[in-house]
Amino acid sequence: MELSESRQHPRFQYYGVVFISWKTFDGQKNCALGRCLNISEQGMALAMSARIPVGSFVRVRAYKLNLDCSATVRHIARQPGGYGLGLELSTSLDADVLAEVCEPQIDAAEPALLGG
Repeated sequence: MELSESRQHPRFQYYGVVFISWKTFDGQKNCALGRCLNISEQGMALAMSARIPVGSFVRVRAYKLNLDCSATVRHIARQPGGYGLGLELSTSLDADVLAEVCEPQIDAAEPALLGG
């Protein structure tokens, strides 16, 4: 069975630290750091050590992305060393910030790319 692509926005590789906080269904407060794997205008994929159930509402803070908003956990998958989470953001990432962090990084150690 082939899965159809249901994403509405293109995804871009982005590796950065994301702070997540949430309450469990019984009201216990939790927080954890995650590593962002990719982002889109309305979502992000994270690698985390904590398991947060699908449907949970979380608070997402990623300072380099100028992001401080709520999100919903839409997907979770067990991975070596933790979990992969798919989040749907409550507000869109700023297009200028998205363009800035997704620009190709030129490595100074690669002079051939600079024409030298």
